[in-house]
Amino acid sequence: MSKSLRTVWRQTVATLAFLLAGSVLAAERPATEGAVPGQWTMDFDAACQVAAAKKLPIFINFTGSDWCGWCKLMDTKVFSQAPWQAYAKERLLLVWIDFPQDKALVPEKFVARNQALAKQFGVEGYPAYILLDDDGKSLLGQLGADRDVTPGRFMAQVREVLSNRTVEVEKLLASMPAAAAQDYRSTAAQLQQARAEQQALEAAYTKKNAELDTQITAQAQRLKTLRLNTLLAKLPKEQAAAYTAKQERATKVTAELKAWLATRPERNEANREKFTAWSKELATLETEMAELLSP
Repeated sequence: MSKSLRTVWRQTVATLAFLLAGSVLAAERPATEGAVPGQWTMDFDAACQVAAAKKLPIFINFTGSDWCGWCKLMDTKVFSQAPWQAYAKERLLLVWIDFPQDKALVPEKFVARNQALAKQFGVEGYPAYILLDDDGKSLLGQLGADRDVTPGRFMAQVREVLSNRTVEVEKLLASMPAAAAQDYRSTAAQLQQARAEQQALEAAYTKKNAELDTQITAQAQRLKTLRLNTLLAKLPKEQAAAYTAKQERATKVTAELKAWLATRPERNEANREKFTAWSKELATLETEMAELLSP
């Protein structure tokens, strides 16, 4: 089996955990329309409107509510606790951006928008907590999960991030001596410039790395194909034909499996059996192909 086929097959094994796992839903589901300070909502646009009107920051929770262990830990240790709820009330607009295995947990109208928000803020893993100023655009900072988290500890982290809000900075500057205030402004400007330069470098690196990765993958596959063709040419015609037929079948099965997984199938016995059948066939084909190439 080719490297790409084997990689996909191994990746799909991890998906079996999802198919076998049970679903644990949050005790309280967020609202799907409107926004109220201190209460979770999926309605990002409404949250932005309320934030602007009330001059409150926005706390976005990027989560996988029914499968992400770290997300569930934070829900249990922080978000379901009275101290956090008391703190968030009247202080934060709470937005719930969910990527669950159970599609029914997120209204269809939010699916594409959730993906766009994740891309906009560079979210690559869950949970991720993004804090925006009351304009719904200015990024204040990002937080993550912590095994030893407590409501007090997490709220302290949130307060530290919120200290970057323009309104809070202006209050701080007003309380400083003139020299210290000037030093603060100068340092803040330098920090902003350094971050901009860093982002530009990261973007350039990401682009170049992707280009090289594509090139390396293609070149490595070309070399592997040349080696395989050389081996097949030395085999009896029937044996070479048998290998080619199995290779074509493996390619077809892998494509079918990838397409099926992309539909995010429901967890049920029929789907578990279907996944197992595909996996077994791929494993059998890999073994048989290796035996055909053996001296």
